[in-house]
Amino acid sequence: MKLYIDEAGRWPLAWPMHIGIVLPLKNFSKNEFKDSKKLNEKQREELFSHIENLQKDGKIIFAIWSVTNTEIDKLGMTKALNLAIKRGIGRIILLFKGGGQRPEDFYCKKGIPISKKEIEKLQNENNKEIELIIDGNNKFWLDKDLGIKVETVIKWDDKIKEISMASILAKVSRDRIMENEMDKKYPKYNFKKHKWYGTKQHRDAILKYGPCKIHRKLFLRKIMWNNWNIIKI
Repeated sequence: MKLYIDEAGRWPLAWPMHIGIVLPLKNFSKNEFKDSKKLNEKQREELFSHIENLQKDGKIIFAIWSVTNTEIDKLGMTKALNLAIKRGIGRIILLFKGGGQRPEDFYCKKGIPISKKEIEKLQNENNKEIELIIDGNNKFWLDKDLGIKVETVIKWDDKIKEISMASILAKVSRDRIMENEMDKKYPKYNFKKHKWYGTKQHRDAILKYGPCKIHRKLFLRKIMWNNWNIIKI
């Protein structure tokens, strides 16, 4: 049982980081999928809908999960990714066992991280080993924490189409929330334009208005260092 994983929003200065996880169940056409960074917004949205239809047809199971900016501040990025992936695996396993089929069951909510004991139980019950395929070069201690095989792949987003799918799930879900909700809630920062990265416009807004509730304070230290007495983080 191979789970394919990618993330979106690891380096922006604000909001949670999202991960997408894909568990293939049946054969399906994959040729149209590409790394989300190589697609425009319209293409990503269309492929996101296609992935949802694949799930409805029983060809895949997917989950989209996250860690908050507060958790990233507290844990640091590597541990935060470990937590996000464990949450996503927990949801995938629940869905695999038939524990949820409502649309909201597949999307970001506060999830319970999967444990090594639960992984072992599932593998014994189904006589299948669980393996993670993660985009990048970091296993995030998941092999040791969960006792499973973890394979990392670098710049293979377009060659491993399931990872491309995971990247689309993570990217689209995060962008939707930031553009449809957070950009309107915090208009001074113009999140929609700079996509929450550390552009000059974004940095200038932080220095002018200070961080808002969804900023990752851990990521702002360099920006704020020379302005420590102006704005406390």
